[in-house]
Amino acid sequence: MERRTGPSAHDGGAEPGERGGSGRVRSETGGGARPARASRGQGAGAPLTVAAVASRLGVAASTLRTWDRRYGLGPSAHEAGAHRRYSPEDVARLERMRQLTLQGVAPADAARAAAAYDPADPSAALPPEGSAAGPKPPERHEHLLVDPLSLAAAAVEPDLPRVQRMFDQEVGEKGILRAWTTLARPALSMLGQRDRSDRPGADPESVLVGAVLAAVRGVVAAADTSGDSQGSTVLLCAGEERRVRAHVIGGGLAERGVKARVLRAEQVRGAEQVLRAVDERHARVLAVVGSPEGTEELVRSVSERGDVEVFLLGSDAPELWLPNVHRVRTPMAAVEEIVAVMHG
Repeated sequence: MERRTGPSAHDGGAEPGERGGSGRVRSETGGGARPARASRGQGAGAPLTVAAVASRLGVAASTLRTWDRRYGLGPSAHEAGAHRRYSPEDVARLERMRQLTLQGVAPADAARAAAAYDPADPSAALPPEGSAAGPKPPERHEHLLVDPLSLAAAAVEPDLPRVQRMFDQEVGEKGILRAWTTLARPALSMLGQRDRSDRPGADPESVLVGAVLAAVRGVVAAADTSGDSQGSTVLLCAGEERRVRAHVIGGGLAERGVKARVLRAEQVRGAEQVLRAVDERHARVLAVVGSPEGTEELVRSVSERGDVEVFLLGSDAPELWLPNVHRVRTPMAAVEEIVAVMHG
């Protein structure tokens, strides 16, 4: 993070798929399922690592650690001198937790139901009152070979379920921010360079962006931020061309236990409305992604208040060196710095 000492290098501006990028896409899926590797030694009844369980559930490893710390839904298998491992029963309870949160059940209620869940007698623990009739058994999918070209090709077909599975798998293994940076952004760059027309109703960029936003919703649903940061919120202000990036940053904050809201910059009329939102949401941080209209006036007004930290992200962000105003290079750096402020 840089503070009012002078300019610095920034990230590369608009997100691919929002204003363009580089690369070429072939229409084949270019990959397919990767066969299971026997060397893993993790059969149906073998204890699993945090990374393996995160991949299986489609959540970040940090989410599993939060569920362990906050609700006691952690690994029970342990051998002397080795890391703790998740038993099949542990995984079954976590699957129940994941299913209930995706149905809209509050994480605390879902955790109580999951803790009482007996995999040997599934009818013993019913979902909390007001939830859906009951979760469906989780689908089992083979591990996919995931890379930007294969993801882009699946979006071109379009194969919506495959695109979603590929991105969700990456989120489970790497977290939402790295999945966006290393997979979705390069794929959107490739899609942005296609020199061909699309069939009516087929929009590969929208397919991929839809999968990213669905994954963000899943991350937020799985995270319980109700007890953190004294109820404070991070406001992420972005124009249409940067909105996907803002949502991804919000998902990354949720993985770290921080609540966020995304402001539509084009619907905000002046700094006064943003300051009102700051008060209504008890915001301690305002992050401006890019340089939407009125950014300089907004940043100066918030800086003058003195009780809100402002983060500017993007190569086109204004060069403002004011009290409580910071510049960061990447979404991952932004999340790290914002979390430090919220939990500091």
